[in-house]
Amino acid sequence: MTKAGSKGGNLRDKLDGNELDLSLSDLNEVPVKELAALPKATVLDLSCNKLTSLPADFCSLTHLVKLDLSKNKLQQLPADFGRLVNLQHLDLLNNRLVTLPVSFAQLKSLKWLDLKDNPLDPALAKVAGDCLDEKQCKQCANKVREDRLPLCTSVNAIYDDAVRGLRGHDILQWVLQTDSQQ
Repeated sequence: MTKAGSKGGNLRDKLDGNELDLSLSDLNEVPVKELAALPKATVLDLSCNKLTSLPADFCSLTHLVKLDLSKNKLQQLPADFGRLVNLQHLDLLNNRLVTLPVSFAQLKSLKWLDLKDNPLDPALAKVAGDCLDEKQCKQCANKVREDRLPLCTSVNAIYDDAVRGLRGHDILQWVLQTDSQQ
C-alpha cells in the first residue's frame, strides 16, 4: 500500500501556503496522522489516486475547507463524514458512490458539491442533479444536504427514544454493549 509519506518524502514539503496537493500520488490509503499534523492545510487534493475508502479517523480533519476526492474508486464515505463541519467545497466526481452517509446533513458550510459520474441511487441522483457548471454544483450542495436532513433527524430521534426507554442499569449495559461492538 502506498502512502504519501512514504512516496515523495515529507508531506510538509508538498504544502504550498494552505494547499496540499497529493493528486496523482498512487495512494491506496490516506495518511491521516500526517495530515492531522498539518492544520494549515485547509485545501486538500487527493484526486486521481487509488482510494477505495477513507478511514473513520479521516473525519477528524475538521480544518479542511476544500477537499478534492475526484477520480478515485471510493465506494462509500465514513459514517461520521458530517464531522467535517468547515468543508465548503467537495469534489467527488468519478468514484463508485451509490449513497452518502446520513451525517452529510451536518455539513452546514458546504456550498459546492460535484457527484457526477458516480453510480448514485436513482433518488439521490435526482436530488443531486447534473453538476455541469458552477451554479449546478452549488445547487447540488444545498439539495443533497437538505435531502439528508430528515434522515439525520430520524436517526437522532430513534437514538433518543431508545435512550429514554432505558433505565439506569439498562443504560450502563447498553453503553458497554455498544462500546464493545466498536
